[in-house]
Amino acid sequence: MYLSDIFKFTQGLGQKGHQIGRKVGDAIELLTLGMIHFDSELTKFLVIEDGVEGATTAKHKVEFSFYNLNTASAASKRSEDLFGIIECKKVGVEQTIKANFKKWKANSGNNRDFHLTNGYTFSISPNVAGLRWGIKISGEVNEDNNLRVDLTTTHNGISQTKLSRFNCTANQQILIATDLNNQIHVLGPEQKLSEVEGHILKCIVVIIKRVSEAGIIEIHVNESLPGPQTPEKAKQASFVSLDVRKKVLGRFDKTEDQSFISVVVIGEASHWETKSRSMVRLCNDYNLFIPDPVLVYLFEQFEQKFGITYQDKITKTAYKNDPNVKALVIDILNHFARKVLSDMATGNFMTFGYERENDKNRLRIVTLEVVETLPDELSSPEIQLDEQITEE
Repeated sequence: MYLSDIFKFTQGLGQKGHQIGRKVGDAIELLTLGMIHFDSELTKFLVIEDGVEGATTAKHKVEFSFYNLNTASAASKRSEDLFGIIECKKVGVEQTIKANFKKWKANSGNNRDFHLTNGYTFSISPNVAGLRWGIKISGEVNEDNNLRVDLTTTHNGISQTKLSRFNCTANQQILIATDLNNQIHVLGPEQKLSEVEGHILKCIVVIIKRVSEAGIIEIHVNESLPGPQTPEKAKQASFVSLDVRKKVLGRFDKTEDQSFISVVVIGEASHWETKSRSMVRLCNDYNLFIPDPVLVYLFEQFEQKFGITYQDKITKTAYKNDPNVKALVIDILNHFARKVLSDMATGNFMTFGYERENDKNRLRIVTLEVVETLPDELSSPEIQLDEQITEE
């Protein structure tokens, strides 16, 4: 597990997590809808955001569902006519107050302006024998700078300290990130996380809350956690599949019968640990994910096309009503030669298709390209942060 490249891109946008998270979810839905629309026959049976009924009588909000047509040539929306569902799920990065900063702040000796304290110190020990980083953040007035970061790297008993100074204003931030290659990066207020090459394992966010002429008055320190709600999302997706399959086919378990299939399309797959992946694989017929670079590219292209309010265009409503939005989504998919849906089991690129079999309509998941090497999201070793990183 590592922090997604989507987080690397969106972290510098200055938006709250739930706001940008919702837009990432919308982007996943747009790309999925675009892939569906490449098959004009399949599109005839499509219902968007339908309340699909399960055996429990619960109505499940499913992004895309497919029904046989009624006498008016419209999707019937009857359970006996349902032959496929596609859910879209993602779990982003959660930023929460760093535990030992909370303890530091509660210390009575630190109940004063930050630049008057002895500074805030913590350490990071990656899963490499003999390697340890010590970080001290302190407020000081040195020429035009008011914040100091001392980074001490200790490797096999030998220590070296690197000093960084920054001039920070209120609401700016300092980022301290480690990557999967066991490198550490200290980024100043004018830098972005996306400047770091490779995948980010951990990111500490130091937010400058209040500043005066005398120095920094208050800071806040958060740590970024990859997808802590992933197990809950996996349970939701699995239950919907089981409940609806029971209603349609009369059984919970998967079989060779493909008259009804359930599909989950996942974003930020690097946040999905083994247990959550196993859960959705057990319960859903197909589990696909959209690689991070595709989603980042979508954000970049929408901003280039629509300007500062581009995120307002990343919705299914805009896709339906604005031909420019639909055209851009199709252009993005074609930019990647439609290879945007990767099978979580194999890494192969898949696409949606329609088939008429035994006089019945069928949703099919068709292999677009077989890959020889698993993508990073599937091949990277699973690293649990509470095991990989120890702090003081």
